Amino acid sequence: MADNGAESGARRDRATTAEKLKDEAVRLFWEKGYAATTTREIAESLGVQRASLYYHIKSKEDLLYFICVESLNNIHTAVSKAISALTDPLDRVEAMIEAHVVSMLADREKHATMLTELRSLSDLRRAEIVQLRDEYESLVRSVLEEAQDAGVLWKGASAKELELALLNLLNWTIFWYRPNGELSPEDLAGLFKEVYLGGVART
Repeated sequence: MADNGAESGARRDRATTAEKLKDEAVRLFWEKGYAATTTREIAESLGVQRASLYYHIKSKEDLLYFICVESLNNIHTAVSKAISALTDPLDRVEAMIEAHVVSMLADREKHATMLTELRSLSDLRRAEIVQLRDEYESLVRSVLEEAQDAGVLWKGASAKELELALLNLLNWTIFWYRPNGELSPEDLAGLFKEVYLGGVART
């Protein structure tokens, strides 16, 4: 009879190794770019033989694909959870902004890799990631549209245009944010709420 404890331990070890592999890959993709990073470099950074990588992945593209999926799933889950118990439309917008910023910066390298290296995926896999991205953007747009319908958000632009403006404001924070800087992710979320919802012009 198989040793279930040993099997469970082996599965945990494989899962841990796969996570380390993904983490090291995203670090190198962030620092050097996907195209300039080789599987040999990833293996050397982990201190393993390159052949060992292929026990967990079939190709370098697998790593990029898994990183993109995880990035989008994480942020979608975080935002969905943050707004799920709220009914006030403006509270939902504010909760969405904060959850997006905090989740995005927790996954900063993964999110940046997804945004900048998506084009490097094969056509089929790129289409899958674009579908995940579209689903998340649809969630954001629906929250904004609800706020517009409730009369608490500006109607001078479509919900789609407001969604694009918001995501552009939030997403590119990953390229200048510094974890040890003056502002925490929560501080930044507060700033973005003020800028986006209140505007910076005062009359």
